[in-house]
Amino acid sequence: MSITNKFNVPLSLSIWLAHSDYDRSSDPKTISATSLLKPIKSIVLGMQATEQGTTDVMDLVPSSLGTAIHTAIETAWKSPSLKATLQGLGHPQRVVEGVVVNPTPEQLVEGVIPVYMEIRSYKEVDGWTVSGKFDFISNGMLEDFKSTGTYNYMSQSNSQKYIQQASIYRWLNPTLVTEDTFAINYIFTDWSSVKAKQETDYPKSRLLQQKFQLMSVPETEQFVKSKIALINRYVNAPETLPDCTPEELWMKPSVFKYYKNPEKLDRSTKNFDSYWEANQRMAEDGNVGKIVEVKSEAVFCRYCAASAVCPQAANLVKEGRLIL
Repeated sequence: MSITNKFNVPLSLSIWLAHSDYDRSSDPKTISATSLLKPIKSIVLGMQATEQGTTDVMDLVPSSLGTAIHTAIETAWKSPSLKATLQGLGHPQRVVEGVVVNPTPEQLVEGVIPVYMEIRSYKEVDGWTVSGKFDFISNGMLEDFKSTGTYNYMSQSNSQKYIQQASIYRWLNPTLVTEDTFAINYIFTDWSSVKAKQETDYPKSRLLQQKFQLMSVPETEQFVKSKIALINRYVNAPETLPDCTPEELWMKPSVFKYYKNPEKLDRSTKNFDSYWEANQRMAEDGNVGKIVEVKSEAVFCRYCAASAVCPQAANLVKEGRLIL
């Protein structure tokens, strides 16, 4: 993978952004839990895309920040000063002495409070190896750390993917994950104390935990097997791959902007969710205005490893709905 530096990011930071110690498997028949959540077109074409693609260091900022936060949390929990930190937070001595991170079977004696972090697990399914590395498990409950914008939480646009991903982690680790709920720990990258005071639905703190119900283990296994079946179906016939849906491409519905004065398009008079509503308003104004449809961008394509070789992505670029 070739990495560009279009914005002249200084070397001190570009090395950080370009660095990766992700434990990716070299086995072409191994697929991660995260990859299973992608559209089938992205999965199959991504497998066939060469390593000769390019990316810019600036595009690596979100993932690098996320990795840095995960690493910092893991470092804190595995630090020799963990007991002192627990004491400083006011936890009782039995907790201070009982917490053991990633204990061996021999360490699981009475009084031990096991905490599991960043363990990768594997399971064979129909000729493929599914792998996954969870973030955190305590008292049998899975927790995931998400550094993200506040819009992601407010829109709940990724809730279903969170549930699917966490359910796969339980399916991979049934002896460690014993609770039917899991938690997403949001670390907001754009949180505003002003908005928190003014907006009702805005998160009230920079860090927030939200709990979800896991899929059942049988339901999760069926989900995994269905996705593997699709991969086996299309991996040798990529020309028949179905296009990604608007939902899979993270595309929002079109916005219809109505301009009462068609000579002034710097700011719309009103925005509507449908052409019919916009046209009704224009009729009320004597049909003197103008309606402009603003189509949503295919956001997912910017994060897809197969976008450079995907015909659908190329068409979206031509339509002006994607900028790579």
